[in-house]
Amino acid sequence: MISKRDLFKLGAAGALTTAAGCVSAAPTDSRAPERADGDLISRLRAAASEPVVRTELIPDPVILKSLDVLERDGEFIVRAEDTDGAVGWALTNIKRFPAAWPIFQQRVAPEFVGKDMRDYERHLEEAFIAQSNYKWQGLALWICFARAEIAILDLIGQKTGQPVHALLGGAVRDSVGVYYANSNRGRPAEWVVDRLRQNVEVSGAKAVKFKVGARMRTTDTSNARDRELIPLMREAFGPDKVIYADSNSSYTVEEAVYFGRMMEEYDFGFFEEPVRWDDMESTRQVAEALSIPIAGGEQESSIPRFEWQIANRALQIVQPDLIYFGGLVRSKRVARMAEAADIQCVPHISPRGLGQLTVTHFACMIENTTDYQEYKGDPDEVPYELIHEGGRLKAVDGRLNLPQGPGLGVRFDPDWLAGLRPVRGVGAS
Repeated sequence: MISKRDLFKLGAAGALTTAAGCVSAAPTDSRAPERADGDLISRLRAAASEPVVRTELIPDPVILKSLDVLERDGEFIVRAEDTDGAVGWALTNIKRFPAAWPIFQQRVAPEFVGKDMRDYERHLEEAFIAQSNYKWQGLALWICFARAEIAILDLIGQKTGQPVHALLGGAVRDSVGVYYANSNRGRPAEWVVDRLRQNVEVSGAKAVKFKVGARMRTTDTSNARDRELIPLMREAFGPDKVIYADSNSSYTVEEAVYFGRMMEEYDFGFFEEPVRWDDMESTRQVAEALSIPIAGGEQESSIPRFEWQIANRALQIVQPDLIYFGGLVRSKRVARMAEAADIQCVPHISPRGLGQLTVTHFACMIENTTDYQEYKGDPDEVPYELIHEGGRLKAVDGRLNLPQGPGLGVRFDPDWLAGLRPVRGVGAS
């Protein structure tokens, strides 16, 4: 079979295909260690430093009056309002944000209120430094920045009539394909295959992803399951289905190479987080030993660390999480660095908090992605509809169409919004 590394170079312009044959498990010349030089570093930094927000599309001031967290029935939502009364919304992930909202209220929101959001990128940099917020760097801080950013972008879009993707550079495609991701690693191999078959039947997805390892560790049971599941996935889905595997940092270098070569034998598309996500040197060692593309970046919160992994070819596919990493603006900076190094960007996203909506906007505005983006259905219970298209955003025939309405392109049910209540910080009356 043809290597998916070569297929990834096709980008989104062409669909991934599979040819007959076999893949050698030995590293190819193109995967030889390529140490970063000064010229490459300069090109990466130049790419990352270019402005992202198209301020020419925002002719009038957008002075932020408030940035609040509201709650209803266990769902948390961020509301951004400007001094003219325009409002933007960002639904949050109920698995993450309930523990983080005090950081949002105390350390993030105050740094934007009262300022002109046409200068959002400058305010973002200043907010990271203010109150020594940089000392809090990590998922808990950056998910708060991300939810603030999405609500602000939705507000600006509602006010200007521009979709989010237009505000951040413009769309280069009007739809994206999806890979259906199964997150259950505690079930038997046959269960995973059966569930993914059901998901594919409903969504039409042309690609799938499943879990290997035991999450940040391995056990005899997980190793036995992996040895069974890797070949079973190819047998079950046939030669034309694109298959990805995600270990969530489960393996040692030696284990990752062992299972990675199995994945090469069965022509998998990429191997995500094979070793500890923060062990960049071990990730690079695995990348050099295998021909399957190594993907990673879900847990990353640092642009300089992404720069190192791109420059040193530790990753062949960068996966900034659009929320964990702090939003679409920072993630687009990573995508630009990757493009400068001829590397693909396939963002990671949680299904909660309208993750499929966020990833569609993002993937449709970057050149260097593939035709398959992460998708786990539509698990949010909050009522909304697409402004222009109507209904909810869901994959049809394996694709998500880019919403064209202002802001995020969705309208939340006004009756549901009316039932929201402010979330009060410690000591607030």
